[in-house]
Amino acid sequence: MSMDGTLPGRRDDAVRMLTIDLEELIWALNSRDPLGESTHWLNLESGSILSLIGSDTDNETDADPRDDDRWLLIEPIESPEAFRVMEDFVERCDDDHLARALGQALQQRKPFRRFKDVLAAHPAQREAWFAFERQAMEAIARQWCEAHGISPRWAARPSGPTP
Repeated sequence: MSMDGTLPGRRDDAVRMLTIDLEELIWALNSRDPLGESTHWLNLESGSILSLIGSDTDNETDADPRDDDRWLLIEPIESPEAFRVMEDFVERCDDDHLARALGQALQQRKPFRRFKDVLAAHPAQREAWFAFERQAMEAIARQWCEAHGISPRWAARPSGPTP
């Protein structure tokens, strides 16, 4: 491996090793902005993520990531992909009554909201959903990195305060 983290002899399609905050990347991949006023960028040198939110983003940062090859736009996942994660959870749900209710929620208008509303009445399954969604999003984040020639190392997050 060379000093810049690329594999020897692979300059054009080199794999770049970066330490990335997984939680930030998942948040960026999940942030669908219907108004198009927010963007998220990955720094290809440091692994940091820059979020520009609002219509007046030009004055919020010294460098404009749109004009800099060091920054890669993080495109949010499409709604069908997020919908598929919910469908996968319904298929794996071991509570038949809840699975039917969640399946019906996905067939209604505003399925994302309805899905969450159904889960609100089932705290244990709601927690199971969060764990399932987190695991699915980690896989999506890893696939996103690999599709962009990045071999991610997830940054360690500090643990909570100790008593």
